[in-house]
Amino acid sequence: MSMKYTYKDFATGKQRWTRGEFRGWSETTGPLGARYAIFQNPRGTVCVPAYCLTSETMTRLREIEIG
Repeated sequence: MSMKYTYKDFATGKQRWTRGEFRGWSETTGPLGARYAIFQNPRGTVCVPAYCLTSETMTRLREIEIG
């Protein structure tokens, strides 16, 4: 089931969204040592750094991980 997940665009600061299915987290990577949330949708894969996810999306992802 796809839900609407929101995040803050790193470059513009505007709120964006994806309806992709949450597939999990990446390993920590990059100069900031961030994990990326991986969303799969029909057009491709969207990877969003954890620090750009909105609090509502983080809450939803925690709920998915728990159960």
